[in-house]
Amino acid sequence: MYVGIYFRVFLSLLPLWVVDGNQCPEGVLTIHPERVVVKYGDFVEVNCSASGPHDGMGWEATVGNKPIEEDIHLITWTVEELTDWDVEAQCFINLEDEQCIKTLTVVMYKDLEHAPVLSANHTGPMIEGTTYLLQCAVYNVAPVRTLTVMWYRGDVLIGHSPADNSTELPSPVNVTASLRITPTKHDDGAQFRCEAELNLGQEGPQPPPPKMISQSVSITVHYGPVTTNCPRTIEISEGDNLETFCPSEGNPRPTVRWLRDGLSIDPSRPLSREDSGVYTVNVTGLLSFEDTIEVFVMYGPVFHCPSSYIVEEYTAHNLSCEADGYPRPDTQWLKDGEEVVLPEELSRGYGGQYFILANSTYGNASHLLDIKVLYPPSPIAELEDTEVDVVGSDVVLKCAVHGDPRPQYEWSYPWVSNVWVKTEDGVSLLHINGTTEANIGTYVCFAFNKLGEARRSVRVTVKGVQASCPIQFSSANKPVNETVVEYNKNVSIRCSAPGHKEILWTVSRNHRITGDTWTEKALTDWNVKPICKVTLWNRDPCHKLFNVTLFKTPKDLSIRFQNHSGPLIKDKQYTLLCEIQNVAPIKNLVVNWYKKEINSSRSVKNETFPDNSIKTPQNVSSTLLIRATKSENGAQYWCEARLKLGDHDTSATSQPLSVTVYYGPVITRPNVSDLPVFKDYQEVLVCEAEGNPKPEIIWIFNNKSIKGGNLTIGTEMAGLIHCRASNEVDVATKTVKLVFKEDYLPLIAGFVAVIVVITSVIFIFIYSIYYTNTKMGRYSLKDAKPNTQNGNVAQNGLDSNFPMKKLSQQNIYVLDGTP
Repeated sequence: MYVGIYFRVFLSLLPLWVVDGNQCPEGVLTIHPERVVVKYGDFVEVNCSASGPHDGMGWEATVGNKPIEEDIHLITWTVEELTDWDVEAQCFINLEDEQCIKTLTVVMYKDLEHAPVLSANHTGPMIEGTTYLLQCAVYNVAPVRTLTVMWYRGDVLIGHSPADNSTELPSPVNVTASLRITPTKHDDGAQFRCEAELNLGQEGPQPPPPKMISQSVSITVHYGPVTTNCPRTIEISEGDNLETFCPSEGNPRPTVRWLRDGLSIDPSRPLSREDSGVYTVNVTGLLSFEDTIEVFVMYGPVFHCPSSYIVEEYTAHNLSCEADGYPRPDTQWLKDGEEVVLPEELSRGYGGQYFILANSTYGNASHLLDIKVLYPPSPIAELEDTEVDVVGSDVVLKCAVHGDPRPQYEWSYPWVSNVWVKTEDGVSLLHINGTTEANIGTYVCFAFNKLGEARRSVRVTVKGVQASCPIQFSSANKPVNETVVEYNKNVSIRCSAPGHKEILWTVSRNHRITGDTWTEKALTDWNVKPICKVTLWNRDPCHKLFNVTLFKTPKDLSIRFQNHSGPLIKDKQYTLLCEIQNVAPIKNLVVNWYKKEINSSRSVKNETFPDNSIKTPQNVSSTLLIRATKSENGAQYWCEARLKLGDHDTSATSQPLSVTVYYGPVITRPNVSDLPVFKDYQEVLVCEAEGNPKPEIIWIFNNKSIKGGNLTIGTEMAGLIHCRASNEVDVATKTVKLVFKEDYLPLIAGFVAVIVVITSVIFIFIYSIYYTNTKMGRYSLKDAKPNTQNGNVAQNGLDSNFPMKKLSQQNIYVLDGTP
């Protein structure tokens, strides 16, 4: 044992350069034989030879080890009595730089010494159809891998099987082989056995070791019940019984019962024709089962058939006019003395009286039968297209068919008051009295009974006259011919036509609507062309295009000067530009220009756009040419974009644009060229000018300049004095010549005062003389009235109209130059 252990350690410690036996060069090292089969305890001898030079060769073995030897080419491994079940032996040769090894295959065996033992995993009778396990126990077997177990039923080989607990151990072991069987009734009483043998191959002993055979085991199988000769149907003559039918076998022996409608019957009782029917056979044994058998009691033919039969044409009939009897009698149908065969579907030609004969080996029978075949109306043949040559002519259309039951008639035609129908003797006539355009169309005759109908359509036309299309459109229950819809808004239009059969809207190639109403919840197709197509009863189909105007309200308006910004310059022309964004359709667009002046507003221009085919939103503009004048300064312009859409007119207005006009100064004061001025009087000269922006005023005299419009005149200013008004547009100048004069007014006033004093003295003197001579005396104050002064100076006792004036010492010149 220790030698074997050392040998195995040696093998594990061999250097990596050792060449495996399978890799030895061809013919370098040879073992003969390469495989030996040795009985336990027998002698064994194996030669190992080398074909070329080497550094030594030998055997490494767990038993019979041979040390390395040189200068030899053959070395033999021998063992007198081989008892090591784990024996291993290798022949090796040392070459120049490697070692080559060959392994000997050693198989040790031991003859079978005991017969196998056969047993089953069940005791007592076996049940048919149930699987059981047979086991064959073989003792002290080596090597177990060479063991084969054979199974026999009687003398018939039924299978091979290896040991259930097969192992690779070389030493003797006990093993068990198994066989699964499913017995049938044929296995009742059968005997089973197993045989064990070692298969050691050609290298093994010849002849091989003998087989070992187990004892036989007999089995009992319970089965059934099984019926024999029990048909699905039984044909029996009247008077016979069922006793001989359906014998049964089984283990244990079964019992048999016959039942009909759940009641047990005596199978030995004679049967009559009324006993035909379904019977149940109940068999009870190891198991129980039932079988259903149909029993036919044979008797002669008997008819159970109506005397008349009504059937629809070309429908499967259920005419049951065959004769009863068993066996089924032969039946013959005769019509008008000739034999006929009724098809599954009858046509109208099969109507009439039939004579039916039935015969069998048990007798004969006959029967008379009347068959009536109902059929739908025949095709309409006489109704044809009609063309009326002259408006007002009468027309008669004829419709006639055959059918059973007699057909009824209906007409479909353009409903006009001059059309009437009359039907009699199976013919229907349609009359048109005085044909007009309204009678043009399709006329359909319907002939029908309960089995079907026939129809035919014809055209009635009037020469030279065309039928009109009666399509009408409405929205919200109001008739319309067109509609105006804002972009992305809802639209719903109903199409109708009197006497229509079908209405279909075609909105686009891929958009069709079945029904009378076209609805879009958010219309966005600028090129939408909805067409209503109408199929009319009895008139030609027609269609109409519904006009839709899709618009987009002008919401984005702006106004500006074209190519200019800032104030305008007087007397120049400028272009105002009104821009409208995303508006449609432009053919309905009107641009209105408005101008607001100080006290009023007015329209100044209207512009429309050409009618083109573009329906989608466009950006457009309108212009207004103006001339900058003083009156334009402060004016406001704006534009209005209006879509002329009838009841759906819509508009948008731009923000107003204020106009500022710059113009040069115009001097309005002074307006004289020469201005007399009195010496010693302080005078103020005023210069005023109009202009935008507001002019700056400067007085220039004697190479001096004074800002401001008011200038106090002094004597040093004698001569020419200039008023200069300027702004960023222009400059204006006004020159005034000052002429200084002496003031004689005080002298004149003094002289006048002296004259007045003298005159007053004279007047007082004269008055006093007059008063003394005429008024002195007594006066009565009764009814006296006071005298009212008028503010004038009294002169000679009379009121004077000479006004009193106060002269001023200073004069101020105003716009017209008058002091």
